[in-house]
Amino acid sequence: MKPIYIFLLVMTSLVFSCDVDEVVDPNNPSLASVLNDASIAELQVLVTGLEARSRVYYTNATQMFGSFGREVWAYFGSDPRFQNDWLGLVRTETYPDFFASAGTYVNPYLAVKQANILIESVGNSSAVTAEQAAGMTGFAKTIKGYQLLWPLMQQYQNGIRVDVEDPLNPGETLGYDAALAAIRSILDEGMSDLQAAGGSFAFDLTAGYAGFNSPDGMMEVNRAIAARAALYAEDYNGALTALSNSFMDLDVDEDSREKMYVGPAHVYGEAPDINNPLFYPLNASTSTILIVHPSMIEDALPGDARVDAKFFERDEPVNNSNIVDSNGDNIPGEYQDARYATNTDPIPFIRNEELILIYAEAQLMTSNPGEAEDAINIIRNTWGLADYSGGSSMDELMEEILFQRRYSLWAEGGHRWIDLRRTDRLNDTYVDLRDGGNIFTQVSRRTSEINWDLDN
Repeated sequence: MKPIYIFLLVMTSLVFSCDVDEVVDPNNPSLASVLNDASIAELQVLVTGLEARSRVYYTNATQMFGSFGREVWAYFGSDPRFQNDWLGLVRTETYPDFFASAGTYVNPYLAVKQANILIESVGNSSAVTAEQAAGMTGFAKTIKGYQLLWPLMQQYQNGIRVDVEDPLNPGETLGYDAALAAIRSILDEGMSDLQAAGGSFAFDLTAGYAGFNSPDGMMEVNRAIAARAALYAEDYNGALTALSNSFMDLDVDEDSREKMYVGPAHVYGEAPDINNPLFYPLNASTSTILIVHPSMIEDALPGDARVDAKFFERDEPVNNSNIVDSNGDNIPGEYQDARYATNTDPIPFIRNEELILIYAEAQLMTSNPGEAEDAINIIRNTWGLADYSGGSSMDELMEEILFQRRYSLWAEGGHRWIDLRRTDRLNDTYVDLRDGGNIFTQVSRRTSEINWDLDN
């Protein structure tokens, strides 16, 4: 994994260049060196840098969004704001530049900047054929669309800027619906480019894209992301259409659980690369660890294989002085994440299990409850549970889908918080507030955005 780190260092100097040097020094890359007739090797650096940058949001999405939705508790002893602010223990609202929120705002925009540089560089290069160029821009737009989802999920009704190609003249802030529409348009543009990219890419990707490192494979990734965006936009027919061209596989059962994990992944490595941010040694004595929220254990169904696969009961619970019950007694952290064996394990960022659950919800919302129930049972049966036997109303089936999403997609970027919000269930009926905190719907706009609007 050292190469991806080295490429990232190179690209840090490129993305943050304030001035464009007239003389291009090959030993000290500048933005001009890739924007002016870049070679395929230089474009490869941009691609690898984009893949590296596209990982960085994940830590914050899982930890902060997960805390908002009480999937997890961040027992991080380094700063009490991980509990006091994220759980709303000492405040009822967020504030501009909310504590440790840059990971799902600034970092995705850095990846978007990287994608924009790649797109511009490809357009200015004579070293690539039309098909090769389409492959590169198709990849860039796919990642760009995906990255823009994260600041939007953080900001929600505040909206975000999607047009940021010119940092000194950015586009207007778009509301939630308009921003989603713009993101879906970017993904569609990426899909169109990939369709014109021929049979292979002129660049390499890491093992995280094994099985998807061709135009055809990347189109499946693009459509998987498009299906998630369509679900958020409540365009359920659009979600089903996207899924039909994605890597969704409904032929899964208890004997083929590995199919649930099929999908592109973020890869990690030893220093100087970055480690898997969710790996914590089992039973380690520590004051910094992500804890499974106890409601996840208490609400689990007997026999659900996801419980043993994801949650490890510690021999010695950990405590955090800020997380106490109504009597003021510490609530011990008894379970930790059991999904990762090493600090270099990859993390899928969209996978087949999510697509099946999107399919179930989209079928339900397009008046096909039978198809929805069949998809629910694929999830249940795969993890050792009997067929669904609850009510058949739309509300009852939606409750079941959300319950399955809660366990299938636990700690994978904060799905629970996003799901409850988009289905009008973000309240203390669904969010366990035994910690005495508050529920946040979104994060306040950043100071830089507020000041920009005041000055322009």
